[in-house]
Amino acid sequence: MIFFSNKFLLIFILSINLYANTKFYTISVCSDIKYESSLNCKDNILKEHKFDIIITKTSNTMYRTNYGVFSSLDEAKIEMNNLNISIKKFKPFLLQIDKNNTNFEIYEVYSKEKTVAQEESKELKNEIKIDETKNSFIEKNVVTSDTLNSEKIAYLTFDDGPIAATENILKIAREEDIPVTLFFIGYQIKNNEKIYENSLSHSNVTILNHTYSHANGKYQKFYSDSNLVVSDINKAQNLLNMTKQEILNDSIPLRFAGRNVFRLPDIYKNDAGLAKDQTKRELLSYDKVFQEGYNIYGWDIEWKFDQTGKPIQTPEEIFTHMESAHKKNKSNKKNKVILLTHDIMFSNHFNGKENLKRLVQLLKNSGWSFKSINNY
Repeated sequence: MIFFSNKFLLIFILSINLYANTKFYTISVCSDIKYESSLNCKDNILKEHKFDIIITKTSNTMYRTNYGVFSSLDEAKIEMNNLNISIKKFKPFLLQIDKNNTNFEIYEVYSKEKTVAQEESKELKNEIKIDETKNSFIEKNVVTSDTLNSEKIAYLTFDDGPIAATENILKIAREEDIPVTLFFIGYQIKNNEKIYENSLSHSNVTILNHTYSHANGKYQKFYSDSNLVVSDINKAQNLLNMTKQEILNDSIPLRFAGRNVFRLPDIYKNDAGLAKDQTKRELLSYDKVFQEGYNIYGWDIEWKFDQTGKPIQTPEEIFTHMESAHKKNKSNKKNKVILLTHDIMFSNHFNGKENLKRLVQLLKNSGWSFKSINNY
């Protein structure tokens, strides 16, 4: 089932016969949280086009500007290779759209033919007075003198290892020569000792405590018992080879299981997703762990996954969220963005290596540097 926006009367049955197949391929050129940016991409990046342009909207309100509708992957690849250089510099990629997937809307369609829809779109654009110099996709992805003066540091953190997919993270960290932080669960270390030992052999990989039991999935009960929490965390810490860890100011870095909490000398922050009453019940645990000599790290942005472990957002969407957090100063420390991911997301059957490599390259191309959480 396809959902259409009632706000704009811009969708027509076009020559491409959009409804012919349940699935089709398209070339995704731009994505942004702002609808105006998708129009800017259509009018200023794609400009004159020989294929139809489709704007989709995801369930997390991300607008994507896509070029063409192709019945086969091979056809889409040919057309992507034929794109001009001015479009290729935005690093377009092939995207399969399933019209039965209700996680997105086919929001607007602009025909390659001159239609009433396009004329109405121009009128609408004039009415809302889009400023092409602000909030545009182009501005977000071109390094200017202003952005050069603004440091951007990414802290790529991975939870719940070590597991088989951890090996893909290690490979990308080595290939891209970037530091990463792995928060390992104690019982997973015992279950996957070879992967743990392999992780220790990487100089740009920092391995830190993520509790021993991961609360056995019963977070409210776990954090309501401060003695249990401290004991569980100390048990995990005893498994870690501390000769491989960098300890700052005699404090041991840690991430809680299932809680976005900060307890650092300069940041005191509780999990905003918890009810106030539950937070009160858990505060003693947070503070007691901090008093035991642990620095507790949460995160700014989460790359989410479904019940199978498959990433929900694309690397391009996560990149856009990180850029936005930096630009709008919405992270816990200015110019520093902590990204939370989970090892399972980077399994081979989810194209894990490719997705992680794509994100890293997007960040590098936009002027981001990388650090481990110990250097936060």
